[in-house]
Amino acid sequence: MRWLGCLFVLVLTSASALAQESQSRFPSNRNFPNFIGFMSNPVQSLDPRALTQIVPMFSSAWVSSYPALPEGDFQIYGPAVNVALSDRFSIGLNQGGYLDVHTQNQLQGPRGRERNVQRDREGWANFGGFAQYTLIEDVPNQFLLTAGMRLEVPLGSESVFQGTGPPYMAVYGTGGKEFGNFHVLATAGYEFPLGTDRVTTQTLYTNFHLDYRLTPVLYPVFEINAAYRLNEFNLGDIGGRGFGAFSNFEASGTTVSYAAGLNAVLIQDKLEMGAVYQGPLYTAGPLDFDVLLVKFVLRF
Repeated sequence: MRWLGCLFVLVLTSASALAQESQSRFPSNRNFPNFIGFMSNPVQSLDPRALTQIVPMFSSAWVSSYPALPEGDFQIYGPAVNVALSDRFSIGLNQGGYLDVHTQNQLQGPRGRERNVQRDREGWANFGGFAQYTLIEDVPNQFLLTAGMRLEVPLGSESVFQGTGPPYMAVYGTGGKEFGNFHVLATAGYEFPLGTDRVTTQTLYTNFHLDYRLTPVLYPVFEINAAYRLNEFNLGDIGGRGFGAFSNFEASGTTVSYAAGLNAVLIQDKLEMGAVYQGPLYTAGPLDFDVLLVKFVLRF
């Protein structure tokens, strides 16, 4: 995995070169300077602002044993990229990255003895992006509302349970409001397949974000992610069909998870870093998972 570290360094060292060009051609909307973005669900939860930024991310998840899903852990590495084509319209790539999966299976050995067999897999997650437009931008009241569409293409590696099934699309709305030092973000969407396959899903989801500007640098963060699947889901799809969608390990029914952490604004509108822990509040089955996500924001 040494080359992944080199890739991360390359992203950081190239940021200054990208900054010069992006500041003149694709500047971020800086009318909401005290906002910070969603933390725990980078696939479904998208910042309502039109931003130009690179967001290197690392996430590690630990999953309990469940029918058709072995106990294990996996890590994912990869940067998200946003480009503001205007102060209201933006596009981006928020799904992808490299997966490192470790699973443990219990096998029946001689004389009825059970033994654990660990399997390691590596490969690419599915590829996806979005386009969105800000419908309402009320700067004096620090409120905005944005509508968008996401697309996921199954170009990942089958070795890590990606790269199969039809493309998926989602239509969504995302918005934000400032209340003094508090900031609330919310998103809701509907995700559906663009074709048929042995197992497909349709998902209604809504996610909430609350932060408090404790100091000009530190923002405590709390989030709730909820998803309702309208039909059965293949629990062998350990990658969640994409980067960081760790709250969706359920069959048909509702899953609700929470996330808590801290974000640091090191240079306002330019450099941030943060981390959150995510865990289940309610799942459709006896599934337990723990997720740690760390991200950096390089904004131009």
